Amino acid sequence: MTNNILDVLTFMFDFLFESADQDSSQEVDDDLLKLHLSEAGFDSDRIEKALIWLENIAALQDGKIASFDTLHNSMRIYSEHEKTKLDSRSRGFIMFMENMGQLNASQREIVIEQVMSLEDSKLSIDDLKWVVMMVIGNSSAESGVSSQWIESIVFHDDNPTLQ
Repeated sequence: MTNNILDVLTFMFDFLFESADQDSSQEVDDDLLKLHLSEAGFDSDRIEKALIWLENIAALQDGKIASFDTLHNSMRIYSEHEKTKLDSRSRGFIMFMENMGQLNASQREIVIEQVMSLEDSKLSIDDLKWVVMMVIGNSSAESGVSSQWIESIVFHDDNPTLQ
């Protein structure tokens, strides 16, 4: 286990989904979650960074990145630093999600902001899919995104649209 922020978040979501399946009426408090993550081998510094990273999604959606409309046929220009972290396949995935209407311009910017805040120098396509799923899943906007469709994108490697 590399013990990076996305590893902590992935493990945390698995635990939360298991907890919800077992008893949907009981909420998992932060202390129990932190204890479970610590017992799984994650250090407290990474746990805190992961929780702050997740809280940042909500903060960004609450107005740090202003909502804006993009013109049809407009294009997002990536900085050299962004290109270093997001390879062409990753940038293509983000564009695919936008073209499918599953990610709006504000959500795209949140995804990019969250990716850039990760400590890893490069991001795998699978990690990017998790970030996109977390941003969309935490979105307050009525996007009409099917959770099954998002999960199929994240959990299935045989998606021909991403080749």
